[in-house]
This record gives sequence, structure tokens and C-alpha cells, in this order.
Amino acid sequence: MHGKREMRKNYTPFVAGMVTMVLLIGLISASFAANGDSKAPPSGGAEPAQVGVGVFLKQQIAPGETLTTEKGGTAPKVLAYPDNKGEVHYYIEATAVAELFDVTDGVNFHEEANQLEFGAKGRELRDKEGKPTGEQDWRPLYASAQRHDFNLYGSTEVGSDGKADPNSLVITSEGFPITGSSGASAGAHFNGRGSVDPELQMEQWARQKSLLKEKPEYGQTFGMYTEVDPAEMNLGSISGRSMDGQEFKDEYEIEHTFAFTGLLGKYAAVTIENTGESEARINIERLHTVGAGKEGFTGIYLPAGQKITRAFRIDENSPLENQLQVWATPLGPGGVSVKLTAEQYRSGV
Repeated sequence: MHGKREMRKNYTPFVAGMVTMVLLIGLISASFAANGDSKAPPSGGAEPAQVGVGVFLKQQIAPGETLTTEKGGTAPKVLAYPDNKGEVHYYIEATAVAELFDVTDGVNFHEEANQLEFGAKGRELRDKEGKPTGEQDWRPLYASAQRHDFNLYGSTEVGSDGKADPNSLVITSEGFPITGSSGASAGAHFNGRGSVDPELQMEQWARQKSLLKEKPEYGQTFGMYTEVDPAEMNLGSISGRSMDGQEFKDEYEIEHTFAFTGLLGKYAAVTIENTGESEARINIERLHTVGAGKEGFTGIYLPAGQKITRAFRIDENSPLENQLQVWATPLGPGGVSVKLTAEQYRSGV
């Protein structure tokens, strides 16, 4: 299979994201019951609710659980509120919702828009000397993005006041340059895209390799996954195989996302075989459920002709945080080529 167009047609993350958003909207909407008259609700108002919150029957918030603020205050994560007919409605604190549904950048208050932003975060603007201007940039290009078939890269012109001119914003996909309305042009190339001096390219590959490890670091935990020694898995307890030695080739990079489940057992394993001509950089990242955030396990370099199995112990109490992305790029000429196998195992040895 050639290129990223074919390789990235993996709809599991999209479906998982849609299910999450339906759950999120449904959960919040459940607390806004339609009210046909103007009678005031009973006195007493909202009270801390002694009920828990679960996702797919896995408890995420315990009954009566509270959160601690930056200033040391405490607040209930769930409130109960009776309407004027006596029916009780439940409200979940916004920060708790962001944690519950694994939202990139959490929830932040956009003062100018007077709204809560899930997955977007204001970035402090600085002048040419690097000093804060007291203003924030809330444009969502870098904060939280919808997933798509191609990477997007952006550039803007910066004025004398240190602010980015939104009219000069240029979006380019896969290194193909596009010119904006102001004449600004972006052609962001990386990993050898575009015309690169061969000696400079070799230096870039050497620098990238210097930042990588020969072997993964065990014990790192992101989302529902903790990376472990593959010897911890009971190979006789295999419970599923979603990919078996499928080969991917590309001149610049390969990305593929897997979604594992605790229903098939305690361990997930991804085997990567470098079938290319040069060493390859291998990264495995845990993608956030809502938004474009991700957390990276140890990045390694993999010599040509060798393969490695990366094993992960699964925390079944975090069922939404189940996406793992494999990312491979070349560390030498000839592009990148890998075979991928993804399996699950029910138990350890």
C-alpha cells in the first residue's frame, strides 16, 4: 500500500470521536430540561449530588467527589437541582467534564466571547522583545483541530505590534505552497520535503537520531496505556489481531492509528518491522479523545531489517483514552517502509 491517502483511511478514531461528542452533548443537555412555564424552582437551589459518574459502566467520578482549585478552594463535581415540578437534574462541573472526556487543553474561559471553550486555549501574545502584551490569541489552528487526511501547516505575517495578522494566514497541506490574500506564502517542508541540500539533509537526520533512544523506556503511562516489557505478556492468551504484517511505504512519513479495548484483555501490542533501506524514527503517541492533543511514549530509532514489539498494559477504567498512533519517518535516503502488526492479549505471564 503506497502513500498516506490509503493508509489514513482509518475511521475508528472518527467514530470514537463522534460517540464521545454525542455522549458529551447528551450529558450536558440532560441537565437542561424543557420548562413550559415561568414558575420558580423550589427554594434551596442546587446541592452537591451524592451520585457517581461512569463511562461504559466504569466509574470515573465517585459519589460526592470534589475538585480542588488553584487557590485551594473545593467544589463538588456533580450538582443536583430540582425543577419547579420536583424532577431532579444533574450538572457536572465543566473542568470535570473536560477530564471525563479527555479533552485537549481542558476547558478554558474565553472572556471576550463570554463562553467556555472545550479543547481551545488562549495563547499570550508577546511583542518583538518577547514581553507579554496582555492580550490573547484564541484562533483555533494550533490549539485544537479536527482530524483530517492530511497534516495542515500554517504561517502568518507578524506586524510591528507583535500581533499576527489574521488576513495573512496561509494554510498549506503536505508541503504544497499556497499564497494568501496579502501575498504571504507558506510552503512548510519537513522530513525532506521540497528541495533540501543533501548534506544539510544528512545533518538533519543525524540530529533527529541523536534525540532518540535505542530501546523504549518501560513504565511510562499515558491515557489507558502503560508501556511494559513484551515479556510480561502471556503470548498464549492472544485474543485479537487487527492488523497482521501490513506494509506501508511513503517518501516522507507513515502514520496509522489503532484503537484497542480493555474488553479483549489487559495488553495491547504493536510490532513494527523496518522493511526500508535506511534507519527509521519510530514514535508511538496516545491521541486525546476530543481535540488534536497527544502524548508521546519513548521515540526510538529502528535499523533497516529489524523489528520491535511495543507492549502496553491496559487500564480498563479509562475506556475513552484508547487511541495509539504509530508514526514512522526515515533517517536516511530511500523513504520509509514498515510492516505493522497489532494484537491484544488477555493476560500476563
